[in-house]
Amino acid sequence: MIPAFILLGTRIEGALLRQTMLSLQLLIMLVGLWELASPGGFGSTFRVIDYYVQTRGYDADAFWAGGDLFLSSERPGGRMLLDGLGLHRGSSLFLEPVSLGNWAIVGTIFTAAMWRSLSNGARLFMLVSTAVLLVTCDGRFALSVILLFCLYLPFSAYVPDQWSVAYLPLLLVALVGGEALGILAEHQDNLPGRLSVGLDALRSMDLDQLLGIRADRVRFDDAGWADFVQAQSVVIAIGLWLALACSSFGRDPGNRMAKHGIMLFLALCLPISNSLLSIKTAALMWVVYGFCYARGRLTRMEGNAA
Repeated sequence: MIPAFILLGTRIEGALLRQTMLSLQLLIMLVGLWELASPGGFGSTFRVIDYYVQTRGYDADAFWAGGDLFLSSERPGGRMLLDGLGLHRGSSLFLEPVSLGNWAIVGTIFTAAMWRSLSNGARLFMLVSTAVLLVTCDGRFALSVILLFCLYLPFSAYVPDQWSVAYLPLLLVALVGGEALGILAEHQDNLPGRLSVGLDALRSMDLDQLLGIRADRVRFDDAGWADFVQAQSVVIAIGLWLALACSSFGRDPGNRMAKHGIMLFLALCLPISNSLLSIKTAALMWVVYGFCYARGRLTRMEGNAA
């Protein structure tokens, strides 16, 4: 999936990419608002519970949220945003709220990358609609990442994009250090707890899993990097990270922000979830990656020709 959509991104026209993203953003926002306004009607239309029972082996009785929505549509402790309104956590077209949060992050990366080519109306729409999607999914991780992007991406426009290769190893060192200092909450339902689960999963892998040759697969639903390594091998995982991070996007601020945003998102998401490996949210992100890579390469070629 990754090389296929990157190659697609290198060939797509900027106008078509903007039109596609804005259209999808509008559709996802409208469906998400429908889900919040009428969860019964949304659930009976999409029958989300049937999808998970029939394709993922879930037990229908385990969907403690009730109705036809995915079990994470409610948290035991309630929503983080607008809790007093009695809303559930929406997923829109993505079946579960985490993926909607990932889409909001991808939308933020797109907005930063394409800011100079977007009209004022398109900029305002992306900002407002992304905020609506964040409230819809009530994503703690998505909100944290987008707030980090708001602070970091403008600065990253002045940082060489290939420096993004350091994000994943620095995160791994930080996790090991945080665990040693007792900062990571052991296996609790919060971000430090999820990071602890991801670190333990990576540490629990045997040599056959690291090499991707173990006959039986272990479920690592809450540790994307462990799931990816056992499927592809640690050699391919490291090689892919180096290939993605070390490619040059040039000096354009939008390209740099896209590169830093994508690589930072990958580094932060992989320890806690394999949802980013899903085509439903990651495909467009890799299209943006390919588009910005091609845009940077074209600028370098034009500069050399001049």
